[in-house]
Amino acid sequence: MRKYFLPFPFKAKVAGWMSVVLGLILGSMFAFFNLVINMPVLAVFSSFLEERYFAVFTTNVTDELTLLLILGGMFLIVFSKDRLEEESDELSEKLFELRSKSMFKALYYNTIFLFFSIIFIYGQGFFWVMIFNLLSVFALYLIILGINKRVVTKI
Repeated sequence: MRKYFLPFPFKAKVAGWMSVVLGLILGSMFAFFNLVINMPVLAVFSSFLEERYFAVFTTNVTDELTLLLILGGMFLIVFSKDRLEEESDELSEKLFELRSKSMFKALYYNTIFLFFSIIFIYGQGFFWVMIFNLLSVFALYLIILGINKRVVTKI
């Protein structure tokens, strides 16, 4: 069962990092240089000036593309095998345990962060916290896993 826990090979991790970097570049261009990529989109629900359901209209999709690139890249990074996992079943079992503990801690810390955000942050700031929360579980997981890997390899 654990053999199928990570659906992507190690090479997908490289593609994931490339996607994250591309997303960060696109996001920076959007934020600092007002990059606009207009294209027609199908919206299941939209409420800019009026509420519309299943409507096609043209809009700036730069922020959506940025989030999709970063989120998709993080997904590939998190759910790709490590080089060591492809080489050894014994190391694969140890890394599976580390991954499980790291994911639990990431979800735990992220939930605490969300509780404090709900209590203390309001308005537009809360919207940005929710955007950050889309990526924070993945980022926390990768940080905690990296720390756990270093601790285990030093022993």
